[in-house]
Amino acid sequence: MANEKLGPGVDASARTRIRRHPERSTPELAEELLRAGRVAHVAFVAAGQPYVLPFTYHYDAGKLYIHGAPASRTLRTLQPGTPVCAEITLLDGLVASRDAKSHSVNYRSVVIFGEAVEVTDLDEKRLVFEAMTRRYFSGRAAGREYAPARDGDLRAVTLLAIAIEELSAKTRAGPALGPRDGDEAAAGTSFVLLLPGLDA
Repeated sequence: MANEKLGPGVDASARTRIRRHPERSTPELAEELLRAGRVAHVAFVAAGQPYVLPFTYHYDAGKLYIHGAPASRTLRTLQPGTPVCAEITLLDGLVASRDAKSHSVNYRSVVIFGEAVEVTDLDEKRLVFEAMTRRYFSGRAAGREYAPARDGDLRAVTLLAIAIEELSAKTRAGPALGPRDGDEAAAGTSFVLLLPGLDA
C-alpha cells in the first residue's frame, strides 16, 4: 500500500511485507517514526561483504539524509547508487512476563530501501544541515545560537540523500502476552518498564 506523504512509488513488496505478526504492521506511522528517530542503522553490501553502521540523520520529503567525511569508505561506497537499507527503532518499554519465553519489548520501527545520491548544491546542504541541527537541538538557529557553516565547511562534508523506494513499519505495544500473564493469581510477576526519553 502506497504512503501518499512519502510518494506514490513507496509500495510494499516481498522485501517489505511483514510476515511475523502482520497485525503489527503500521505503515501509516512511517513518516512519524522517520521524523522522531535519532539513529539510522544503514546497511549495504560492498565486494560481497555486508556492513551496517549507525548514523545520525535527517528526514524530509521522502528522503533520508546521512553525512560524513569525504574519505569515509561507507559514503564513497554508497555514492554510485549502491542499494541501501536503513532501519530506525524507537524503544518504548521492556515487557516482563511470568514465563521466560514471553518476555518482550515495546517498540516502533521502520525499515527503508533506496539508493543514495550525493547532494552537492551548497544552498541545499546548508538547509538540510540547519534543519537537522534544529531537530536534534530544538530551538537552536544558525546566526543566533551558533555561527552558520561557511561554504568551506559545507564542502568538507559529504551529504547523501537516500530516496525511499519502499518501506515497512512495525510496532508492538501493551503488556506481556504469555499464557499466565493475565492471571493475577499465577506465580511470578508481569509488568512493562516504560522507557521515556528523547524518542517518546
